[in-house]
Amino acid sequence: MTKIYFYTPHKIQQQIIQENHTQWRSHHSNFMAWIAQTYFYLKQAGFPCKITEKIPDEGILIADRDTLANNYPFLDQVMLICAKSDKEYHPSAHLHTIHNPIDWQKEKNTIWNPHLINHWPIPGLIPRDKKRLSNVENIAYIGSKSQIAPELISTTWKDALSSLNCHWLPIFNSSQWNDYTCLDVIVAARSFESNIYLNKGAIKLINAWHAGVPAILTPESGFMAERKTDLDFIIVRSVDEAIQAVKKLKNYPELYHKMVENGYERAKETSIQQTLNKWVSFFNDVAFPAYAEWSKMSKNQKRFLFYQRYFNFKYSRVKDRFTRKIKLI
Repeated sequence: MTKIYFYTPHKIQQQIIQENHTQWRSHHSNFMAWIAQTYFYLKQAGFPCKITEKIPDEGILIADRDTLANNYPFLDQVMLICAKSDKEYHPSAHLHTIHNPIDWQKEKNTIWNPHLINHWPIPGLIPRDKKRLSNVENIAYIGSKSQIAPELISTTWKDALSSLNCHWLPIFNSSQWNDYTCLDVIVAARSFESNIYLNKGAIKLINAWHAGVPAILTPESGFMAERKTDLDFIIVRSVDEAIQAVKKLKNYPELYHKMVENGYERAKETSIQQTLNKWVSFFNDVAFPAYAEWSKMSKNQKRFLFYQRYFNFKYSRVKDRFTRKIKLI
């Protein structure tokens, strides 16, 4: 069988991937989300894969986009799969795995060869204490401080929650992102300016479902792609709407209970076993056949595809810079 290698060129990555997975709760990166966890669960299931510190001479190599960085070698002996996450496509990769369904729909028939796979739930997730029942007191944001909408760190927002006898508990410390024990509602908003964030996934929603905590979210594309009913999460487009959503959950315990139960049902779709099944199917049904076809190509054919991707990538970068400059004028 074709060998699958997981790329771990840095010492910290090698240390992380060799750790007991119960210790991963303090590590949060694209490497952890897409490489370490995927390798661990595939290996545990007996799937043929191994880690490598360097680019191998043959087989399939999978790496996250951050680790690949701004290095774009032409590879004709090993087929690279890039776990794109919320970054750019990579010119050296023949296949990509992505987590946003809208991004996938947009690019699925292009030279980037994207394939949709959901996030693993956060390692070591501690669900909400069920003894809290339908109490709505502790309202939290979980994530990087740089990714929170300015309105959610304003005194207006805090005072509004205080008037509802609620506490605002933004959790910026990544070592605490897995602990939902005392949290009652999750609010996640990067912006209230109608930005769909095509590159972002639904990990905050997935974790909330697994934790048994209702979520109040802006209509980002990653969240909206997962939405099936009103019970999946409450959509808000402003701070005022977010305040009304908190008030609604506080005043209607039955709604709160229904959202929690619905979340547990939706969480089954992204369980560790279901996500593992998707990765196994990806390798068996997509990566292995693609590698067989790729191996039949001549070096010149592979080089042609590489330069197609490379120049498309460079053009996209220039276009994005130009667009950003226009917006600033």
